[in-house]
Amino acid sequence: MALADDTPCTLHHEGNYYNLNPLKASQDYEFKTPGGHSFYLNVCRSVTTEPWSTGVPDNVDIAGLVRKDHHDFVVGLVNTTLEMRDTDLMLHLSNGSPCPGEDNLYGSSSIRFRCDASVYGAGKPVVISQFPEDDNQACQYTVEWRTHFACPTGERGLISGLIVFFVITVMIILMLLIVSSTLYNRFVLKKRGFDQLAQFSKIHLLELTEFCMELFRSAVDNVRSSGNRWARSTGDLNPASHQWSSRDEEQAMMAADPLEDDHDQELQDTTMWRNDTADGPQGAEFLGTIRS
Repeated sequence: MALADDTPCTLHHEGNYYNLNPLKASQDYEFKTPGGHSFYLNVCRSVTTEPWSTGVPDNVDIAGLVRKDHHDFVVGLVNTTLEMRDTDLMLHLSNGSPCPGEDNLYGSSSIRFRCDASVYGAGKPVVISQFPEDDNQACQYTVEWRTHFACPTGERGLISGLIVFFVITVMIILMLLIVSSTLYNRFVLKKRGFDQLAQFSKIHLLELTEFCMELFRSAVDNVRSSGNRWARSTGDLNPASHQWSSRDEEQAMMAADPLEDDHDQELQDTTMWRNDTADGPQGAEFLGTIRS
């Protein structure tokens, strides 16, 4: 037998490391007792199911309970200390609800976690025995839980975590570099075929860096100019009527095209002259002379 180290729900045993923290769940594991009552259980934390009429104080952390006909029976309080029994992890829960018809005897349970690599998910606990056998009188339970989380695994410490973080960061940077370099070669340098693939020469990396910086500066300038135009446009609005001010209308009228006005006036004068010459006899004679 070997007791867990300082980290809750973990165990070092004969050079192996065990960790049941992944079995913590936001929703309780639900299964049935031999008599058909619902059994609610969580691992290394209190159950999320709302208990009722349990016979235990309200401020305790309930690890599991059985919903019987007229009340909930607590099978033990939260315990985070693992033990090794043969080749299985054991978790003992105690100090549950008072046992029916017994003095100074309280509900308890033993959960045996068995390593089963074929169970990909969390697995499902099963009640393999209870005492007494009558569901309404049962006070002690033995539960078997097959899961791959009960198998030994590598311990992840600070150094290993930093190494993993560094490797992931380098891979992300490398992927971004490959993609950006290929796009730069194809759309900026107009290369085709294998020439457009990413290059890692010093000169190419400097060109790519300068191009990216230029894009960034251009984007910043566009954002600033858009903000300035928006500020000027909102400043010229009349806040009361949301219409353009008289100063803006005057500027718009002054900006009208003078050539267009002169052309309209010329068309109007020509029309009036034709009407005048067509009305009088001299005008008719003159028009006839022109036709001849």
